[in-house]
Amino acid sequence: MPKNYQKAKPEKSKLNKNPLKTQPTPVNLLKRKSYWITLAITTLAFSFVYGFLMQISLEREALIVGSILSVIGLAFYVGFISPTNYSKRAVFLSAGASIIGFSIWAALVLSLNTVALQLQITRSIGEDLFAITSLVICLVAGAFIGDLIGKNAERIGIIVSGKFRK
Repeated sequence: MPKNYQKAKPEKSKLNKNPLKTQPTPVNLLKRKSYWITLAITTLAFSFVYGFLMQISLEREALIVGSILSVIGLAFYVGFISPTNYSKRAVFLSAGASIIGFSIWAALVLSLNTVALQLQITRSIGEDLFAITSLVICLVAGAFIGDLIGKNAERIGIIVSGKFRK
């Protein structure tokens, strides 16, 4: 072989200067405030129009709208608000909803029953509607409380990941 033999290097293509082009990030509809505001206003409008057309009482309509908007509010909070630094958010949300939320609902129903207000409420709007809507609202409130406890777990000294933190 001759001494001045060199391996030919492949030339870089002038057409493909940046082979790792970054794609634009897709637009996430759930991360826009306008989506959540439009959803809430549309839900309110359709609920009131439906209630008017079906001649539903104002008390029933308020409970139905309140339960729907509380679920939308929880979805906005979980989806739009960026995840916090703690890793067990789903555990705290579900524990808050199931334990704290149900406890709030049971205390509400028992206290209304002892004061004899539950009978008046259920006569005007119906027992099933009161039970379901009040349970949904209390479960959502419990989920918010559970998330708040999870955010402050280190400060209040709750066991997280098997370690006691102060």
